[in-house]
Amino acid sequence: MLGLIESPNNLACARLLREHRLLFEQLPASRHNHHNWPGGYIDHVTEGMNFGRHLFAFEQSLGRPMPFSLSDVLLVFFLHGLEKPWRDLVYTSEFTPRKTGYLPESAFQKYRAKMFTEYGIILTSEHENALRYVKGEGAERLSTIRVMNELAGFCHIIDEWSGRVRHNYPKDDDEWTG
Repeated sequence: MLGLIESPNNLACARLLREHRLLFEQLPASRHNHHNWPGGYIDHVTEGMNFGRHLFAFEQSLGRPMPFSLSDVLLVFFLHGLEKPWRDLVYTSEFTPRKTGYLPESAFQKYRAKMFTEYGIILTSEHENALRYVKGEGAERLSTIRVMNELAGFCHIIDEWSGRVRHNYPKDDDEWTG
């Protein structure tokens, strides 16, 4: 699916996956909420990208244009939790190892930004909004203005589907092999 992301981001994402695949395949996506088994991180990302691809095709079949591309969806979803594999290692504002505790989401946004720069990932303002709000608007939700853009809303649906509806799939004893 990374090949469906427009260049040069497809190459940057492929490099990121290649260099960290073993880590992605060993760690959970979450400590307890979803995909919390070894390899759950890559399962969640793969499942979400698959769901996004199909949901995007379904929306296109309705004939109503969307203000973003499939490439945008796949890029945002691939990157949306990029800090997760390093959460247990990267905990101080300087990103030096510490074994316990949590930092606010803003600290992990800085870590993601550092990785985007390191890998040459180019983001538009739409991508940045989607990455900021893919997990929801939270306290920033306002009734007077729209905070989350359409791409963020679409990716939020994918994340919620995978993380809340399909949170415990694929399991070891599951017949699904997708």
